[in-house]
This record gives sequence, C-alpha cells and structure tokens, in this order.
Amino acid sequence: KHTEALTLVSISDRKDGNHNEAWLRLQLEYVYSQVIFTLTSQVQSIFKNTPSYDLRSMMGPNVNDSIRNLLDRFDPVDLDEGIVGLSRQDSNESISKSSHRNRNHGTGCGSFLTAGVECIHPIPPEIRENASKMLIHACGKGIGRTSDLFAILTVGTRLVTIVQPPNPSSQLHTSDLHLILTFVGRQPGLLTNELWFPLCLPRFDSSGFLYAYTSCLDPMDTGLSIVLISPDNSTEQFKSYHNAANTVRKTLGLPSVRTKVLRVFDSSSNVSTASSASTPAKGNIRYGRSDSAGDLSTISIETGDSERKKTHLDDAAWKTKYESSNEAFDEDDKDGDGKGIARRISQGSSPGIIAMRRPTLDSQISATCYLENFLEDDDLEEDEEKETNHEAPLLTALKVALSAKQQEEMMTSYLQLASAVHFVFRCDIYVNSGSNGGGSAPSKGEMLTQCFGPPLSFPFTDASSQSHVWDVYQRLSLRLRLGSSSVETTMDALDMITNTHQHDDNIDSGDVSQECPMQCLLESPPNVHSVTYLQEDNEWLFVGLNGTFFECYATLPATIPPRTGTAYCARLVRRLMGDERILFLSNPLTWGS
Repeated sequence: KHTEALTLVSISDRKDGNHNEAWLRLQLEYVYSQVIFTLTSQVQSIFKNTPSYDLRSMMGPNVNDSIRNLLDRFDPVDLDEGIVGLSRQDSNESISKSSHRNRNHGTGCGSFLTAGVECIHPIPPEIRENASKMLIHACGKGIGRTSDLFAILTVGTRLVTIVQPPNPSSQLHTSDLHLILTFVGRQPGLLTNELWFPLCLPRFDSSGFLYAYTSCLDPMDTGLSIVLISPDNSTEQFKSYHNAANTVRKTLGLPSVRTKVLRVFDSSSNVSTASSASTPAKGNIRYGRSDSAGDLSTISIETGDSERKKTHLDDAAWKTKYESSNEAFDEDDKDGDGKGIARRISQGSSPGIIAMRRPTLDSQISATCYLENFLEDDDLEEDEEKETNHEAPLLTALKVALSAKQQEEMMTSYLQLASAVHFVFRCDIYVNSGSNGGGSAPSKGEMLTQCFGPPLSFPFTDASSQSHVWDVYQRLSLRLRLGSSSVETTMDALDMITNTHQHDDNIDSGDVSQECPMQCLLESPPNVHSVTYLQEDNEWLFVGLNGTFFECYATLPATIPPRTGTAYCARLVRRLMGDERILFLSNPLTWGS
C-alpha cells in the first residue's frame, strides 16, 4: 500500500489461499491509521524531507504492541474482548478474575468485515439511553460544551453507548471508533489508573491531536470504562473529566476509588512535546516522553518527591534520544487558542485542525503535581459522606449481558431460527442529531454502524477452518458491493474511490479517506437489495444478503438448498431487526439531545 510518503507491505502465510488481497489491503489501511493515531499525518512531511528517517524513534518502544493488538482483532481465533494486558501482568487475583470474565467471545473479525462496532448485548433500550443522558449530564449538564467531543462507555473493545457532536461532519467514522476501542480496551494500565493521553483520529482530522481521558469505573466486576475526548488539553479540562467520571461512578452506585494518574508535566514555558489538535493556552499539560499515543504502559505512575527526582533523569534521556529529530517539526505556532474544532462543531464547517510544531527541548520541562489538591478534596468529600451504594440498573444489565450462559442461550436461539452454524449481522442506525429547528422530530446525522453475531465454534475448531469461513464472507461482501470478488474488480473500485476523494471539495483536507479506500468501501452499504451464495464441497452453504440498513452473512449445512437457505437467513434478519433495540445502540444521542 502506497501513501503520500510511506509504503506498507503485507505478507500472508496462509498456504490455503485465505486472506485475500482486499482483506490484506484493509489490514494495511488500519496499520497506517494506527500510525496516524500515534503521530498525526505530520509523519508524511518528515519522510518527504528525510526519506531515511527511522520512524521507530518517534513511535516509542510499545507501538508494536498497539499495532499487534489491532491486527490481532483481524484474526478469527482472537476472541478475547476484555482488557487482556492487565490480567496477564497484574498479580491481583480479583482484578485478574474480573478481566477474565470480560473476555466474552464476540464476532471476532466480523466488526472489520462489516465496518461495524460491536455493542454489549442484550441491554434494555431505556437503560442504554439513560446511560447516554447520564454522560451528557456529567460532562456538561446538557449544555453541549464545545470542549466536549465524544463521551463513550465501553467494556473491553465493545461499546455500551456513545455521545457525539450534533454536527454530522464531526461524528466518528467506524474506523476511528475501532482505533479508540482497541487502544483503550487493550490498554494494560486502565484497570488501575486514570489515563490522559493524546490521540489522533485519522478520519476525523489527521493533522493534530485530540486528548482522551479514560478510567475504569467498575474494575472488579463488569470492567465498565469511560472515555472522554476533547480538543482541550488543559489542566482544567482534565479536572473536569476527572469530576465527570466521579459523577458517573456515583450515579451508578459504585464506590469511589483512589487511582493513580499517569505522570503529567507542565508546559508553561510554551514548550510542547507533540502536535496538538489546537493551539493550547498557557498552563497546558504535557507528557514525560514522546507524547505519542502508543506508549502509555511505560510511563511511571509514582507521585511525590520521588516522582520529581525521577523526572529530570527521564527528561534528559528523552532529550538525548529525540534531539536529532526536532528539525522536522520546526514550524511556527499558529493562533487559534483551541477554537478550531469548536468552530467546526458549532458552524458545521470543516477547517483543518490547527497543528502545532514539535519544538526543540532546550528548555527544561519541570514536573508538576497539579492533581494533588483536587484529588485530596475528593478524598475529603468521600470521607464525609456515608456511602450507601445501590447497584444501578446499567450494572445489573451488564452483568446479565456478560454472562456466558445468557450469551449462549441467545445465540443458540438465533442460530436455530436460520438452521445456521454461524452468522454475522450488520445494522446501520442513524445518530440522533437533535431537533429540527422549532420542530420536535429529531434530525438524522451520520450512521452508527454496528455488528452482531456469535463466535465461530464447533465444527470450525481450528484456525484454518475459521479463516476459511471469514475468507468466504469477505468474497461475498465484495460480490454484494461490486458484483465480483476478483482482484481486478476490487482494485478498480479502490482506485475509483481514491480518485473521488481526491477531487471532492467537501472532504476535509485533514481526512485521510483517500488513503483508506477499502475502509470507505466497507463502510458504505450496498446500493441495492441483493443476495449471493457459495456452495462448497457439498458441505457448507454460505449466504450473503443485504437490504436497507442491514447486511447478513451466514453459514448453513449444504444439505439446505440455496433458495431455502436464503429464506432462512431472511427470517433471521427479520428477527434481528425486530430485536434491534436490545441488541444495538438504537438511539445514539448527541450533545444537547
């Protein structure tokens, strides 16, 4: 795969022909997106100016883990949907058991095949909607502040709910949501720490960083976590999100927990260590390393005097390592004071996010413990209160949904309805963007594409047979969209998508869609209702069908005739669409909804 200045290569070791070209192309696009997620698109400028530059010096030692975590989700045998890093490393038995309970088998790579995000299911719709309203209230009491972009509740890599801006152009693409959920859901330190880190969303705007706050609200049972994303990286914004997380925790009846905060540094000397999504005001915070989003697990979480002493040693080593690469970021700072994205959200325009330079580190970066005061205040409030925690309906619903018995019974009923051994289903749901003017009817935003299906199990018990099923699904998906799954047809379609994005004036210059045509192809649903099938070796019948707002791929015994198998799948689709409100986030809200 060729980008502006980077070339990515994929080599498949599948001797049986699995992993077709389109699937490999999709993986490369996600690898490229992960690089942008960590470094922003400024990395292209670096390689234009210095083609021999070693990218690894910028990405940090753990970026390979981030890319591997993402690619592992493409593997049909990778069904661990929990926060796996901590359970492998943490010695605390109770937390390890909690992480193990959250490894509920999901759709595997079906979320990438359908370009949909997997939700926790089943959850009553009123409980899920109340969770969205709880986020809105906790972050801004319904005001919809421009400093709030996205608020997400998640368990592992699966979505509970999300709140987005009302402007459709500012709502998340599925690929960006995959990056967030994979990074946060497989972050080793999340269960025991609050995290505050930069991230770049390639399809939202690849030119600068946004800033994410994450905290695990319920590490002992459900693993429910909160993710809050803003263009503002100030101390006040962190404190606001910290308080919002505590508000959500109290609303859910969860006991307040004292967590450590990853080391943060003051940048009052106007020295930053990363490109920023907007020009920061004085007093913003920075990180004691390369400030890329791929290396959080190595940051010290010590506090107090020992933290201050350790800081200067770390800074000196960091400065020596990265000093030679600073020329590539030697551009002037631009004005904006964090208002670029705010204008984009409120006015519906799509200007590029203002990018900051990566300055030299000649100035000494000093440590700050700005969190101490208000964390101590929180502790005093907790001591004064007599906690009478009652489990909220959301937590009860999550525990039921995460039950292995519940999942098995639900999936078995759906499989029996279609006489199938496996299926994966995609559902497109409009984001509720609020009222139309003075009317009461909600306006439609972008689609929030979601997916649903059981894990591949018996009789597909080995990696080869599971990979083969997904390979057939991939070919059926291309047939539904292009009429053919041949390499020539696919590449022609990708070239057409790339050319369309290059000449589309409505696409933000910071959007990397033209570099990710396979993502765009899968995200856009087929235009017509259609059916396709493949019968193999008198053993299995593979069926693919689509219609308005849905796609379905299923595996049935070959003893079932194709016409009958298609009717069975249509029956399954009707049942799934009827159960939409409990299986999916059926009413995605926006700020101010």
